[in-house]
Amino acid sequence: PRKHAHYSFMTAHEERPLAASLMAFAPNAPALTPADVRCCDCGKLTRADQTCRGMCAACTAANTDLARNIPTSLEVIMCKTCGKWERAQNQWVQAELESAELLALCARKLRGTKGMNIVDVKWVWTEPHSRRLKLRLTLGSEVEGGIALQQDVLVEFVVRTRNCEACNKVAAKDTWQAKVQLRQRAEHPRTLLALEQQLLRHKLVGDVLEVKRSPDGLDCHFRRRQDAQRFASRITALAPCKTKSSSSLVAANAKTGTSNVRHVFLVEVAPLCRDDLVLLPKGASSIGPLALVEKVGGSLHLVDPVTSKSVEMTAEAYWRNPFSAIASRRQLSTFVVLDCEIDRPTAQSRQKQPGQEAATA
Repeated sequence: PRKHAHYSFMTAHEERPLAASLMAFAPNAPALTPADVRCCDCGKLTRADQTCRGMCAACTAANTDLARNIPTSLEVIMCKTCGKWERAQNQWVQAELESAELLALCARKLRGTKGMNIVDVKWVWTEPHSRRLKLRLTLGSEVEGGIALQQDVLVEFVVRTRNCEACNKVAAKDTWQAKVQLRQRAEHPRTLLALEQQLLRHKLVGDVLEVKRSPDGLDCHFRRRQDAQRFASRITALAPCKTKSSSSLVAANAKTGTSNVRHVFLVEVAPLCRDDLVLLPKGASSIGPLALVEKVGGSLHLVDPVTSKSVEMTAEAYWRNPFSAIASRRQLSTFVVLDCEIDRPTAQSRQKQPGQEAATA
């Protein structure tokens, strides 16, 4: 009888790569290595698995432009009045030139970096008046054959200037929403002047739109009520003062249910300055009744000129029973100390602390 041919088929699970099949039949055979091919550009011998489109790594880096989709010239907008930079529409941030904040703002404006790694971003120095900002980007990407490429690209930003929305409102009249009236009703407002210098030193006037001088102090205008309230609370931490608030309706729209309300904060600073002579009320302090103002800060520091004892009076205690100065620095006289001796207390004397006797001229 005729013998029928027998055919066998391998399933997908039984299929094995050619190299694995050869290793099964010849376990001592050497491992297969990729062949060496010549680069189509420079002719250099390169392993076949380390080529990209027939080129070696050096020719691939020379013929591949990672920055082909990245624009090399962009624009960035700066407010010409306050110096803020536009991050997005109606969003402005404060940043110095060549700072990390401005670097992040410019890096967000880059396009065409999808699928690539930004290895490094750094500033390239330009003239401050040139209205140009330059960034040096280091891009990294992996192409065919596992070849990692890096490329430096220089991006230039042209600085355009215009006013932000806040400065446009300041340029118009009566656009403030809150006002802080800072007052000190004294013979000479030296405490108010020192308070003004502290506000400038600690950079606490960044939200102030406009400052106007009045006969008894300053009027600070703000765009928002929260900014004025925060400014008033900072002043109370620097000087003994009390705060009163009021509000007035400017306009109202019944159809939309909106209204324009202005808020006023009156901050009155204690009418005392350093080196003032004060007459303390009865029971106001453990010293007195005459005392010298040694320091004016968040609280009053008083010193007894007879016993040299000093006390601290809080702003709440002062405004609960306020008092004014009976003599200021203008009434003081200058003396030259010639000699000084310590006066020791004796058993017959009522003095509890040692005093001093000074010879003046």
